[in-house]
Amino acid sequence: MDQWVEQHVPKIQELMRRYGVERAYLFGSAAKGTMTESSDVDFIIRFPAHMHYESYANNYFALAQALEELLKKDVELVTERTLQNPYLLQNINQHKVQLL
Repeated sequence: MDQWVEQHVPKIQELMRRYGVERAYLFGSAAKGTMTESSDVDFIIRFPAHMHYESYANNYFALAQALEELLKKDVELVTERTLQNPYLLQNINQHKVQLL
């Protein structure tokens, strides 16, 4: 994990919990430790299955904004349920780091 991201993990976890995330992973360059100045920060998240779609959408966008404000970087949030491509999944699974 990139050291810059590692120092933000407690706050990231706090935000994830606040917005109802039950499982979260860091992936991409931040997980591999290869971030550059222009890198975004990539997360896979899972909300509870019973979460109402309005809460789901509201929490998703509020969390993305809160993470961007915290990290001062672009953030990519990917939900577990949208990951279908087996090649992408294989690549992500090699380096992902569990946060929650």
